Amino acid sequence: MEELLWRLTDKYAPARPAYSVATRPVWFDHAGDLVVLDSPITWETPWRTEGGFNHRLPAGSHPVHVGSCPYTPDGEDPDASWHTVTMVVIPLTEPSRIAAADWNVPGYDDSHFIEDYAVLWGDEAMRASLPHDEDGTPVFVRDARGDIRARGPSRRQDNWTNVVLDQETGANAFVFPVHDAEYVTGWEIVDDKGNLLCLVLAACE
Repeated sequence: MEELLWRLTDKYAPARPAYSVATRPVWFDHAGDLVVLDSPITWETPWRTEGGFNHRLPAGSHPVHVGSCPYTPDGEDPDASWHTVTMVVIPLTEPSRIAAADWNVPGYDDSHFIEDYAVLWGDEAMRASLPHDEDGTPVFVRDARGDIRARGPSRRQDNWTNVVLDQETGANAFVFPVHDAEYVTGWEIVDDKGNLLCLVLAACE
């Protein structure tokens, strides 16, 4: 899996891109599994994105791999270890099938803006999180944001949160810090029958 993640990075977030697409991550970590029910998923800033880009994943539990890099908030010690998430990879099959697929797939032809934190979730998790604050911020995101900031500089894995929003179904959401990123883009890698093999999402400056 590690080899596949870096090959995807070389393809979609190259070290010297011809144009600005995605910030190249420095590390990858397995953040946990996203529980998908009978609805599309999206990676968005709920109070900003207005729905984001939807992706139809099969029902089940899918591993979420996140690529991150160092980040220094304004006014903080530049030597402190903060991190920001720049890529999210969700494989839906074994790495060999993904590696053998055609990666020359179109990305989004529109922009959905994000800021500070982006939530990876499905419709069931979104509905379970209602009601939201007046400004559109889900309460769990507000709480996660406070927890992450309170931790301060820390291990990479301490800079995001995995929250189960529906105890009956297990529907959950990941809250990832995206800091300087302005919008999300992404690519669906499919087989020759159109079956989704891997979802690659990127936070772009």
